[in-house]
Amino acid sequence: MTTYEHEDGDLRRTSRRELASLINEFAAARVTLDSSGNGDRLLVEDLESGDFIFLSPLELVSLCLATPDDREDWLRVGNYRDERRDRSLGPLRGSFS
Repeated sequence: MTTYEHEDGDLRRTSRRELASLINEFAAARVTLDSSGNGDRLLVEDLESGDFIFLSPLELVSLCLATPDDREDWLRVGNYRDERRDRSLGPLRGSFS
């Protein structure tokens, strides 16, 4: 599907093809192939909140190379964040390291 969107006052051509909608009891997401940038990338949209992210081939490969601990940490966002373990907030509460 080719559409046209306004970006900073300019009309820009976007080329997107929906690949899949994935839905279970925990989340609903749509995955679309976006060809409007410098190269193909995936557009992943949260169907509940409307939030989205573009993922380049490099970012997709990094998902494959991540450890199980890395992937577990990715789930600790939004409503699932446990502030005591959120490393972006600094050391664990009560931790002296």
